[in-house]
Amino acid sequence: MAYDPTPLPTGDALTVQIEGAPGRPDELFELGRPRDGVVRVREETFGGTGAPREYEERAETLLARFERAQRERRRVSVELYALRRWLGG
Repeated sequence: MAYDPTPLPTGDALTVQIEGAPGRPDELFELGRPRDGVVRVREETFGGTGAPREYEERAETLLARFERAQRERRRVSVELYALRRWLGG
């Protein structure tokens, strides 16, 4: 795993933006700190007409989602190394 000198936020939330897939809007996630492997998530899509969704998700499920976006060559605003550290992996 490559070294990433980017420091993690010291607060209680990490904001991550994912570039939209063709025909889909960009997504913005506000991730709380994991507690017992579960993360509080606030998710919003750009250009969407609906209100932001708030839910809880397993840390490993979120990490898989961000890894999949990167494999699809979509931009992720936070390096995977930092996301793994934030999500406890």
